[in-house]
Formats: sequence, structure tokens, C-alpha cells
Amino acid sequence: MPKKPFSVLIDDGNHSEIPVSSPQRDKRPHFSLSTEETEKTPERIPFSRKLHYWLIENKTRFLHRTYGVHINYGNQKSIQYLLEVVCDSYKKKVFCYTLNRKRVFKNGKQLEGFMELLAEQSVSCLYPLQVSVNQVGQIIGVNNQKEIEKRWEIKQKELAKRYSGKPFIEYCKKINEAVSSPQKIVKSLDNDVVYDILFSKLYINYTNKFTQPLKKQFKWFSGIHKLDFYGNQKVNPIIKENNRIVIHYQGVMQPAGGIGQGETAIGYELDAKDHTLLRVDGTVKYTQHNIDKTIQFKAIWQKDMDQTKQRKIEDEKKNGMYIDPNAEKKWYEFWK
Repeated sequence: MPKKPFSVLIDDGNHSEIPVSSPQRDKRPHFSLSTEETEKTPERIPFSRKLHYWLIENKTRFLHRTYGVHINYGNQKSIQYLLEVVCDSYKKKVFCYTLNRKRVFKNGKQLEGFMELLAEQSVSCLYPLQVSVNQVGQIIGVNNQKEIEKRWEIKQKELAKRYSGKPFIEYCKKINEAVSSPQKIVKSLDNDVVYDILFSKLYINYTNKFTQPLKKQFKWFSGIHKLDFYGNQKVNPIIKENNRIVIHYQGVMQPAGGIGQGETAIGYELDAKDHTLLRVDGTVKYTQHNIDKTIQFKAIWQKDMDQTKQRKIEDEKKNGMYIDPNAEKKWYEFWK
């Protein structure tokens, strides 16, 4: 296949500091949706919480979005791919999503080289990946581990016809261990920068205080089990003219494991209608063994690939509730 530059990112502008323009001020923070107990629970369920559940049950359950993901590891390499996110169900405060990863590129080119191709073919067995996500947006379970394990068994036999040697055998042993249980797959997802940022309490666990202290634990640094960042999460109480809510998180790292200092800044944009993620831009800077390192990442909603609206239409047709917007309205439909 011919090599060619590639970008999966639409609207690939500089959003390191997401601007807010033409504000539409609301008299009260109706998008206050705290999903984690940070204060004493009142006797009555607040309206904002009721609104949150209504949004989840009536809008988010049709979610079918694709994000263009770009991870830049300093001057060493950059990874690009498409991540498809489909909401399958919502029950008892737990989401079930199906995730798919497509079209992986390195430095804007198709993958090449033994280890790159081997790694990609192995990781492809993970998808489609079915996960459970809790109220604060974090992955808590993998629902199709047996399917993943079976796919890997088949793929391993195929790869053994082309690859051999001790490095290949050792690599297969690591994959066998990683997919041997749902808990181990979840643990491996925690070590992936994309899942740690997209499925995160950083942009879900917010309150009507607009600014609150928040601790974030990153687990995807090579050779480090965990790194704690302490900082502030700020919700801009102004909805942008394109109906987006802006959330920022800035944190400073507690030194650990050979890393002397570090800081992070992450910006999220949410859909003001259903509070789902539209965009994230982030940077992590740190010093390891006296060497300065930077990791940048972004995930951008690919509007032209969105299937959320179509899923809702199909559900309305199935339940006999669909009204064709192009059809002539009856007298009792004009109020809609």
C-alpha cells in the first residue's frame, strides 16, 4: 500500500486555551451535574440531578460518535486513529458502550516494521470492545472478555505462521496474560492515555461551584505505576455561541519514581444540550532523570461521521413515534 500523510482530525486548530466568545449568560447554573458525592446529600434530589438523569436516559443512550485521536510524544513519535463510541444501554446508573479503533497511523503514515505491525494486529483483537462505565465516567468493567480472548487465540495461530523466535513467543505470553480476565483488560486500559482522558471524572464530576480542587491519578507513564496530580477544575459558567460548555483542569504532579516535577493542563468542550464530549485538548510536561518530556493529546468529534441522530430516528420509527419533518403537518402537530 502506498505511504501517504494522513490526518483524522477535523477542526484541527490550536485549542490549548479554548476561547469563549459571544457569551449567553444563564441566570443559574442549570448544567450543574455532580455525579460524585463531594457534599452532603440533601434529602430531596436537586433539579440538576434529575435533569442529568433525564438527559442520559433520553439523549445519551443514542450516542454514536467517532473521534479523531492524536497523541504526540514530544519529538519522538505521533499516533493518530479514529475511535468510535456507541452507547448500547443505560441501566442502574451504569453505561454500556461499544468501542472500535480504526485507521491507525504513526507520524502521519501507515504502520510499518515488525513490532509496529505485530502490535497493531494483536491490539485489533481487542475490538469491538464492550465496556461498562460508572457515573463519574470511568471504565469499571469489560463485558466481552471471552470474545476478546477467543479472537486473540485465532489471531495468535495466524501470526505464528509468519513470525517465530523468542521475542515473538514472549510477546504472545504478555498478550495472553493481558486478556486473561476482564480486570486485567481494564487495568491495561488505565495505562492508555486516551481511555484515561476520555473516560475521566475530570470533566464529569463538576458542581455549581464552578471551581473545585480535584486530584487526578495518571497511570500511563512508562515505568511508573501511578502519578498523582493536584489541581483545580474550572467550569466556565458561560455557554459558547456554538452551545458548548468549557471545562479546564490544571494540576501539578507530586514527584515520584524518578520524576522530579510535572504539570498538566486539559481543556474539554461539552455539548450544552446533552453534556456529551465534543473535544479535548491536553498537555503533560514532566522531567524524568533530568530530561524534559512533553506528551500532547487531542480528541475531536468528527461531525460528518456522527450517527447519533440516525439512531434516534430508527428508535422512533421502531416505536411508531417518528414524524417526518418534511411531511405536511396535521393541525395538532403545529405546536411542536
